[in-house]
Amino acid sequence: MAQAAQQIWVDRVRAALEGEGRRPLIEFLQRQRWFGGKGKPLVDVRMSDAIVLSTGSEPRLLTIIVVEYRGGAEEHYVAPLSIRPKTDQNGDSAIVELPDSSGQQWVYDATHEGDVWHVLLRAVAEGKVFTGQSGCVAGRATPGLEGELVGPWSNVKVLSGEQSNTSVVFDRRVIMKLIRKMEVGLNPESEVLEFLTTQTSCTDVPPLLGFMTYDSNDAEDSNPAAVVLVQRFIPNHGDGWSFALTRLDELVTHAAGAARDRGADTRKIVHDVAGTFLSDIRRLGEMTGNLHLALSSRADAESFRPDPITDHDYEEWRGGMQKQLGTVCRDLRALPSEQQSAIGLTADEAIAMEAVCWKRFEDLELLARQGIVKIRHHGDYHLGQVLKTDDGFVVIDFEGEPARPLAERRAKVCPLKDVAGMLRSFNYAAHTILRRHPSVSDAAVEIVTEWERAVREAFLDGYRSIAKPGQAAFLPVRWDDTMRILRVYELDKALYELRYELRNRPDWLSIPLQGIRSMTQEAAA
Repeated sequence: MAQAAQQIWVDRVRAALEGEGRRPLIEFLQRQRWFGGKGKPLVDVRMSDAIVLSTGSEPRLLTIIVVEYRGGAEEHYVAPLSIRPKTDQNGDSAIVELPDSSGQQWVYDATHEGDVWHVLLRAVAEGKVFTGQSGCVAGRATPGLEGELVGPWSNVKVLSGEQSNTSVVFDRRVIMKLIRKMEVGLNPESEVLEFLTTQTSCTDVPPLLGFMTYDSNDAEDSNPAAVVLVQRFIPNHGDGWSFALTRLDELVTHAAGAARDRGADTRKIVHDVAGTFLSDIRRLGEMTGNLHLALSSRADAESFRPDPITDHDYEEWRGGMQKQLGTVCRDLRALPSEQQSAIGLTADEAIAMEAVCWKRFEDLELLARQGIVKIRHHGDYHLGQVLKTDDGFVVIDFEGEPARPLAERRAKVCPLKDVAGMLRSFNYAAHTILRRHPSVSDAAVEIVTEWERAVREAFLDGYRSIAKPGQAAFLPVRWDDTMRILRVYELDKALYELRYELRNRPDWLSIPLQGIRSMTQEAAA
């Protein structure tokens, strides 16, 4: 009887979202920060599956929404929905009227309904399985940590800052992430977090307490897709990006006058005012080194076993960098002349820049020549991916760059790619503050420049103290060689940023372009 009742609800929701119901469903998706198809030509939107989480007069469902684009590409999104009466207070969460209900019942976005999250957390804790028409979702707790998932829970808060997923905090003890864009195959975040939690002693990452996967009945989709991750909640003061900007803003505000009074001793000013922050960043470097050592610590786990970097790896990585370089330089040359003038770019400079970068990428050969190993890494490492705690930081979000294919995000690489991402984040922080204060004095600009230099130095000193050249198998024996390879990855990251800004924020082009100029001038010298 229960199954029959569930099927009735599923059929009614499916009917509501078909036909004329597609338009309100599309409008709902377009309003969501986590929907990645904005601006793409949609061909069809449909509900491929619905798992009933609870029944009664106001049932809750976990639905899989398939979005098909022109050309045949598809994306699958996870959306919790509920059915209840419509009121004036429901706002944008109301999606579409349920057929044959005479306007009395509507399908709603259930993101802000606590009951949904309680059911999902309990399913993870108890290893429950919910079956739908096309597949099932199954929860699993991390062995030995099941106790941390036991309630009762009095406060459930949906966080508002995230864009690509939805995170929910339970009593500041547990945090759950609903992975909105569902991809078939091993999710790099759940995979890495489970490895670090169960196979290493790494304490700089919130432990994985459990997860939930969706398994399709389709024989071609044999690998389950992660839909929910649950971690221990770590009390924090926000992400590293906000923390850095606040400290840097204070430095600019309070130290510019001191720079004028005391001459050009900007190094002393920065260290006097920002000494505690520099200590924090050195600790962040140490944590990054510890993270990379943990990710390279188990030769018996195939997906995490350190593997020698080969000539083929070198050719493939360099080729990818050269391809991106060619695309970026072509796009720069295609800019209108007035936009090129605004960023001070000449045709000769673009040609010279491309030649220097092309040559610089050859330094990657050091990785293959010196028998260095490739390992798993964070994949999208920057100040926004760490949380500031009372005694340091913790690292979050191991899913990698969401726009890249799953296989690429799980691939083993040189972990200096992570280091380069963090260094470029420091550069962006410095330029963001200068953009906030466009009329600052030359002394303040010198202070910000010195701040970036000091922060880079602190981070690299911390990293080097843990991941020691000659001992860490993923680094060259000599630090000079490590720095040569690191500059290649910094250059590649800056080119990636330049490509992003060209497509999304043209008025920010000067930030990565200035970084590329600095690195190519250094290489030419």
